[in-house]
Amino acid sequence: MWSRTWWQGQIAWLHSLIARPELLTLFLVIDVAAYFGGLLYWYGYVMADPTTPLWVWPFIPDCPLFGLLGGIGLLMATAHTRWSPGARVRASRTLWVAAGVSVGIWLSTYLPGAPVGWQQQAAMFGVWSWSLLVAALTFRQAPVWLLSLFAFGQIKYGVWTVTAWLVFWRNTGLVYGAPLFTFDSVFMTLTHLGLIAQGVVLLTYFRPNLRAAAIAFLWFALSDFVDYGLGYYPAIPEQFIPLPIMQWSTVAMTGLLSALLVWLARRPVEDPLGGMEHAGASQPIG
Repeated sequence: MWSRTWWQGQIAWLHSLIARPELLTLFLVIDVAAYFGGLLYWYGYVMADPTTPLWVWPFIPDCPLFGLLGGIGLLMATAHTRWSPGARVRASRTLWVAAGVSVGIWLSTYLPGAPVGWQQQAAMFGVWSWSLLVAALTFRQAPVWLLSLFAFGQIKYGVWTVTAWLVFWRNTGLVYGAPLFTFDSVFMTLTHLGLIAQGVVLLTYFRPNLRAAAIAFLWFALSDFVDYGLGYYPAIPEQFIPLPIMQWSTVAMTGLLSALLVWLARRPVEDPLGGMEHAGASQPIG
């Protein structure tokens, strides 16, 4: 079995790699592009619907939103473990400016005389601006419960998407004699494997606690209710991906990931798989 020191070394190396400005910037650009691309391409019709209540907006764009939040989480974790105090202050100010501009863009969708197409982007810019406000408000503290929520969502919705396309390939194979490897199915499977990986990596920066596990469970239990109780689940070709499979698999993931956070919270402090607050960090996240 690999030693604790070996694990710590590998995690420290990974964190130093992610902290490289060009790589961290690339992750953030991809996550931002995925947010807007996912909302415009996959969730746009629901988010643009004027009958969709404002309070459910954060629960609808599952994968694009948690891709964005996971990128913000990596930024926060890297800043707290690798950056100087001055750099963190400058980054915090930049986030506040970006959040303020984003709120202005969101509010502009409600201006009298605004084009209908622009008005329909209210939800997309609303959730975007709320995400930046949360990041700006919590950047200097990087609370464990928030990072746990981000990592949980990345893994949960990454697994959801990969599961959906595996079921799609199986059932199209049964119908047509061979799996139907569409561009959407292949591209989204690959990108969502990356989403899972990013969530797992984010978990290596901090030690979850029981409070974080409870908050994550409550948030995603409510999200599952919004999706399958109120009918805001993502669009799927239900002739090949039966809704009950996706409903109960995502409910199961909420339970399994909550149990994982509890397990990690209870691991011995010296255990590199669940005990380190972070590897190679200059100060604790929390």
